Amino acid sequence: MKLEINIGDDTYQADLSQQQSIAITLLPNGDQPSHFGVAACTSETIVEGDFIGDTNRGGSCNCNLLTLTPHCNGTHTESIAHVVNQDFPVYNAIDESLFPTVLVSIDAKIASKVDEKYFPSMDSDNRVVTRSQLETSLANYSDQQLVGLAVRTLPNPSSKKSAVYDTNNYPIYFTNDAMNYIYARGVKHLMVDFPSVDKMYDDGELSNHRIFWNVELGNVELDSNAQTNKTISEMIYAAPSIEDGFYICNLQIPEIDTDAVPSRPVLFKLNKQD
Repeated sequence: MKLEINIGDDTYQADLSQQQSIAITLLPNGDQPSHFGVAACTSETIVEGDFIGDTNRGGSCNCNLLTLTPHCNGTHTESIAHVVNQDFPVYNAIDESLFPTVLVSIDAKIASKVDEKYFPSMDSDNRVVTRSQLETSLANYSDQQLVGLAVRTLPNPSSKKSAVYDTNNYPIYFTNDAMNYIYARGVKHLMVDFPSVDKMYDDGELSNHRIFWNVELGNVELDSNAQTNKTISEMIYAAPSIEDGFYICNLQIPEIDTDAVPSRPVLFKLNKQD
């Protein structure tokens, strides 16, 4: 099946049989990524009285209890509720089932060599994605094409799919200048292959999250200035076989009333029609 869509003055076509997932397959009780030292995702057979939820143990069907922390156990999507007191489930922040998305690859820079800002501060050996890098990578894309933005960092080994992020493997993040640029370009759905758009130990400020959703530093109340129809997806993995370029994205999530849920962003290549 092929989909034809108009974006601005141009017409594009996508082959819906050629989906490319940029989610990490989460393996309960197996190899998986983790952040902040949070326990791994686990799966446990449900046993209630005579019922055993395991066909290998004589049960009539399989039924497992999954335990996970969406923010730390793999690909996940967040809503503004991540930083404010009010509930705002992720599914309410996605108002388009399909949206234009640009995928770019960026080789993050060493913070000590960057003339950009981050609050509260950058450690000199941190690796960061900068505004200047984004400006260069996105110069040929219009704001209409940048409803979604997926950032793949280089190098891009498959070990990202089971990486443990801690002080020995300090994750990449954006400078505030970079996030201000993303905000200015009107990106509604931001996807990154690192565990947080903010520095891992940032004194709880979450300055980049707040810039993206237009929530002032220190404010935990949802007000009229906040941009609720936007999401941040973290810990994606775009395989090397998925080329940088222009796509349509289907951001698949469960309908759970919480600030972050496991997710599966799926890309379909957009080809411009004559």
